[in-house]
Amino acid sequence: MAGRNLAYDLLPGLSKTVSIPIICVGNITSGGTGKTPMVAFLARHFQSRGLRVAVLSRGYGRKNKQAQVIVTAASATKALTPDEIGDEALMLRQQLPEVTLVLDADRVRGATAIVENDLADIILMDDGFQHRKLRRDFNLIIIDSQRLFGNHQALPAGPLRESISSLKRADAVIFNKFDQRHPDFYTQAAAILNHIAPHRLFCAGYRYKNFTQLSGIQEKTLDEMKKCGPFCAVAGLANNDYFFTQLKTSGLKLAESVPFKDHHVYTRKNLIKLKELCQGRPLVTTAKDADKLRLQAAAADENFMRNIWIANIEVEMDNEGKFLELLQ
Repeated sequence: MAGRNLAYDLLPGLSKTVSIPIICVGNITSGGTGKTPMVAFLARHFQSRGLRVAVLSRGYGRKNKQAQVIVTAASATKALTPDEIGDEALMLRQQLPEVTLVLDADRVRGATAIVENDLADIILMDDGFQHRKLRRDFNLIIIDSQRLFGNHQALPAGPLRESISSLKRADAVIFNKFDQRHPDFYTQAAAILNHIAPHRLFCAGYRYKNFTQLSGIQEKTLDEMKKCGPFCAVAGLANNDYFFTQLKTSGLKLAESVPFKDHHVYTRKNLIKLKELCQGRPLVTTAKDADKLRLQAAAADENFMRNIWIANIEVEMDNEGKFLELLQ
């Protein structure tokens, strides 16, 4: 990795350039740092300015064997599934139906398709900080403030995809899932990063936008949900503990929490066990898990499906205005 990065540093012409701006939302660690919610946040921002947005992603977890999948507002004439485009891409599709999705492990090929077909005015690359074959105009790095860099070791001994020194390529760094109750943490982490290179540092977290029934019938605010507990919760994320903790710190009473591995594909057996565990209590899950649960819940028990609620989050940033100015 170090040798490859050196080659790109010394020979910038190795990277392919396209004719529209590219913002890369990436990280240097494995596991979920919160890239996809940040992509959604940025997409809404650029849409509000009248720009057509395309999200370029590998489409992790999809079983579709096509090298490239393009989903536009006009082309999506049927319901898509996680097997076709992956759980995170499907989540973006449902939250942002006007955004074009291009799924391609070859980011250069994907970006070229966007430009040649005039699909967007700006590209948001979901992950791909290490994919240096494609030149980008802005590198935004997301760091999970709950985990930082783990043991500072590279994969597989630790969580690092590449060395911490690679952060010198970043144009801005966001400490995500930041806990304002521990401000000293920010000071310590900022000192580490500024030792590598001066960065524009920001903090972000999540707030609950609303809770929607998996069946799509009802919607509740956080205050309304607090009156409905106790709850059970289930998630298949890279950091399930954060999801469960946030529910509790937001005032929801959790009776049980069930963690699965990241990108877990739910089975009918899973749903039967979850129903038994809940014993009539509402079940809260994430937007990323929702469609995978829906596929099984509808077949297993429609009544149980009406008792499953999706916790819909949105990004909440400190100094949001200053951050967005960087992207002008």
